[in-house]
Amino acid sequence: MNSVFSDYEPIMANCTQETKPSEIYNQLRIAYNQGAKGILDCTRIFIPYYEQEECDILYEIWRNPALRAIVRWINQKIVLELGIAKYQTINVRLRIATGMINNLNLSKNLAISIHSHLVKNIQREMGLINTEDLPF
Repeated sequence: MNSVFSDYEPIMANCTQETKPSEIYNQLRIAYNQGAKGILDCTRIFIPYYEQEECDILYEIWRNPALRAIVRWINQKIVLELGIAKYQTINVRLRIATGMINNLNLSKNLAISIHSHLVKNIQREMGLINTEDLPF
């Protein structure tokens, strides 16, 4: 169990290493629907799996209210839909999110970094969900 929300303790308390990614996202959707709106503020999806901190990205997210709104949109429309929405739908929403990020007044390097981490992490999560029931 190494989900993008692994640091969201109230939800993850009942998860183990054997918990399937789709089950984790189902629990997150249930919590969100029951009023746990803090899930939308999670920035874990923008942090590379090989690093625990990406200070430039996190600083910019919390400094920039427009970027925080995009983070909330991404978590609501993309992350919470993993395992439910079709692959094409997620990719279209990723393109929309990229356009929203590119319209902000961010440095080119920061925008590229945010986009690349976002896409890599979403693709990784989709891959985990799609392969979780394979016998090999």
